[in-house]
Amino acid sequence: MKMILMGTGTSHGIPVIGCDCAVCRSDDVRDKRLRCSLYVSEPASVVIDTGPEFRIQALRCGIKRLDAVLLTHSHADHLHGIDDLRVFSHTKSVDPSFNGECETFGEGLPIYANSQTVNDIENRFDYVFNPVVEGGGKPKLCMKSFSGKSEPLYVGNLRIIPLPIMHGNLEVSGYLLTEEKDGCRKSAAYLTDCNFIPEETFRIIGEQAGQLVHVIIDGLRVEPHSTHFSFEQALEAAERIGAENTWLTHITHNMSHTDIKKYVDSVLDNFPALKKSVSDGGRVGPAFDGLELSF
Repeated sequence: MKMILMGTGTSHGIPVIGCDCAVCRSDDVRDKRLRCSLYVSEPASVVIDTGPEFRIQALRCGIKRLDAVLLTHSHADHLHGIDDLRVFSHTKSVDPSFNGECETFGEGLPIYANSQTVNDIENRFDYVFNPVVEGGGKPKLCMKSFSGKSEPLYVGNLRIIPLPIMHGNLEVSGYLLTEEKDGCRKSAAYLTDCNFIPEETFRIIGEQAGQLVHVIIDGLRVEPHSTHFSFEQALEAAERIGAENTWLTHITHNMSHTDIKKYVDSVLDNFPALKKSVSDGGRVGPAFDGLELSF
């Protein structure tokens, strides 16, 4: 599996409009954070979330085709680039060797999300689903609402399990991304925009991940927040999840990449499992735009 973090910033992005703080003025490219999105290039071409900068992110990553899109929830910073799926949904979508419902050029690009997110999209972007007499270029989307049972989805050889997590009082979707090869199951968990992980989700990850190589998890800032994990809350959850590598995402402009890394290193003694993963060659720290992960 090959993945790229296309965006790792909070809803404002970094630099923040009109802000002159040290992080927003930083020359470190790791402090330039677009809105959160993940691109899986192998074993299938899949994007998680289409925020306002999706067009820019797709160009940066050289995305030529999409086989499916996964959405975590319908907040603007994770959704409002959805119209830029047009080029993929008409001429560059879906490997024609794939079989299964919706996975054809004719029906449009498969979009997977929970039922609330699908309802929001169909209302907020109603022009996509309403017939037009002529013109009116728009994406051709095939909306797929998955059940709350966290049953696996398949896009080619990529196995996907939706993971219910809580973003304040809103249930959003994390994802467990898995590839099996030569009888070995390896996975990455993507858990952005959350401040609570249900016990059932911890159980699913433990039972279904096999070798969990990466967890990418919401870590907004040092201070607590009503709808996002703080850095230490994210590390506490990651300690339970037990991945080989832990990456914080959805980061605000309160601290630079370098200072976040120093902070995480300074508190690792409180998280013995994470400290051991580092001693075993793993990494624990902030993600950044353009970070490439593979296994």
